[in-house]
Amino acid sequence: METMQAAQVDEDLSLNMNEVERHSPGPGEALVKLYSAGVCATDLHVLEGMIQPDEYPMTVGHEGAGVVVEAGDRSTVSLGDRVAVYNKIFCGACEQCLVGRQNICDNEPGQFGFNLDGVYAEYITSPSRNLVPLPDNVDFATASVLACAGMTAVHAARLSNMSVGETAVVNGIGGVGSMVLQVAALAGARVLAIADTEDKLEMAKSYGASGGIVVPDAAGYDDVPERIRDLTGGRGTDLFFELVGTTRTMLAGIRSLAKHGRFVSTGYTGESLEVHPIEFILPETVWVSTVAATVLDLADAIRLAADGHISVPIAATYPLEGAAEALDNLVQRRVLGRQVLTLA
Repeated sequence: METMQAAQVDEDLSLNMNEVERHSPGPGEALVKLYSAGVCATDLHVLEGMIQPDEYPMTVGHEGAGVVVEAGDRSTVSLGDRVAVYNKIFCGACEQCLVGRQNICDNEPGQFGFNLDGVYAEYITSPSRNLVPLPDNVDFATASVLACAGMTAVHAARLSNMSVGETAVVNGIGGVGSMVLQVAALAGARVLAIADTEDKLEMAKSYGASGGIVVPDAAGYDDVPERIRDLTGGRGTDLFFELVGTTRTMLAGIRSLAKHGRFVSTGYTGESLEVHPIEFILPETVWVSTVAATVLDLADAIRLAADGHISVPIAATYPLEGAAEALDNLVQRRVLGRQVLTLA
């Protein structure tokens, strides 16, 4: 039996390095030697127990990129192919898959790093249709982050129906936020950022934001609608990309919108939202919900990076054994950009 090292969450929600079986690919599958794995705040939801796997222990991580080292019968990839791993398993035959919405597959087979073993490991066995080709000028660290943050940004921007000249506020300048603001700026929007530190606001400006505000704590969100209106001549914003997902941040976003504005909901926590329908009805506010992205969104995010239109702010790199430290950095809000695990 071939084995490998993996960082796994156990039933007590502890993170441990384990030696696990390395599975050979079956028909239509491929074995990928992972070179990089992105460290996403969503991984914290797994360690908090909000997201529960099919079985414990489970290998954490849903942002991966590497090289195909073994291909099963009827695989659509070849040995040596550089690939990014699309993390949502999909059936390919249901109504949603047939129209390209693999992220909401009717049969919901699973998702790497959510309920199935993920990419905080040396290898992963994946359906070959989940492996998106990676050009030589996109490095593995960048590709791993595009396999979540990048594709999520492209997907959210698409669903938002953003137009040239509109104002878009991006709340939460982390890995996904830095990608969303780049895509929004590329689409011709005026982008304003909401960051929790001056350093993050400056980073947002370096990636295309024309301005923004610093909100250092939760209580500060009570003043966000007024501050956003001050920046928009009293009008409010056309779009509010909400990447944090607390009660206060969601309410702030809804109340920052101009008439017929779109609230784009991507981030979430354990907190809920209670709002009277009249707040949506009178200004004809549109709620846009997004989950992950499609295979095409990932392919397009990779193409945008290859063409130099978007880039990934890599904050730090760690070996696989450093996964716990990287995750703790997220908890302590010490990250400026996106951390990655270097696996090979």
